Amino acid sequence: MIQLKPSIVEFMRCDMGNGESASFWYDAWTDFGQLLTFLGAAGPRQLRIRQDARVVEASRNGDWFLPAARSDNSQLFLAALTMAPVPHESRGQDSFLWRNAAGSYLPSFSSRDTWEQIRVHSPTVPWAKVVWFKEYIPRFSLITWMSFLERLPTRDRLRGWGMNIPSSWVLCSNGDETHAHLFFECSFSLAIWEFFASKFRPSPPFGLPAASSWILQLPLRSHSTTILKLLLQSAVYHVWKERNARIFTSISSSASSLRLAIDRTMRNRLLSFPSADLRSPSLLQFYFSRFSYPV
Repeated sequence: MIQLKPSIVEFMRCDMGNGESASFWYDAWTDFGQLLTFLGAAGPRQLRIRQDARVVEASRNGDWFLPAARSDNSQLFLAALTMAPVPHESRGQDSFLWRNAAGSYLPSFSSRDTWEQIRVHSPTVPWAKVVWFKEYIPRFSLITWMSFLERLPTRDRLRGWGMNIPSSWVLCSNGDETHAHLFFECSFSLAIWEFFASKFRPSPPFGLPAASSWILQLPLRSHSTTILKLLLQSAVYHVWKERNARIFTSISSSASSLRLAIDRTMRNRLLSFPSADLRSPSLLQFYFSRFSYPV
């Protein structure tokens, strides 16, 4: 955020009123933007306006009061100033406007519009709708997103950074710890994923890209699609959590314990989404219809 501070002037504009709040040099109160940038470091000396001055200090008796231009840019500025309104109490207080996505300036700030203007735009990845959707759990989506990007600190990555640690995977001890092995080449994690996913669609694949494509083959707004997306995220999250517990606390849970934890997560989350149509089952009712308890 601190790195973006110099960019703020690009998104703000001052609507001149009495000129008592707007900074002459730092606020964008003309079409030239920040005058200190446009006129350079010599600007305050050439125009005889202090660097901390307000716009009103550049006027006298209802007119602009500035010396003759001494550079091409200052000449452009002074020429444009002849068409600009002079600060006056009758104009009210200065107000600050924010640029929206359409390029217009409005009195209200929109974090969404601003983010769309400053972020790097890239093509949407095929698995985006499996990570970000209405019913997602934020911390689960974050771990799932990092898993798809292969950015979790797995042992193969840590060893690649020069750390002297074992390479073996702690859940099954069959193979090195990689993202692919975690999700779900490992027999332990695959059994967790298959137990839940097979209740909603036969033959769930292992591997996150394959699982994502498999889920998105279903109608986007179906109960099965929503629940499978949540189940995938829950499985990824709880497998990663179990991995960390075994490494850092030496405490391990059985596959049945993880199934109970995922089931509890699902029931708690789906409970917050009642059915919009009383004639149709809610997400939770649909989920219950696929299981025999205890899981």
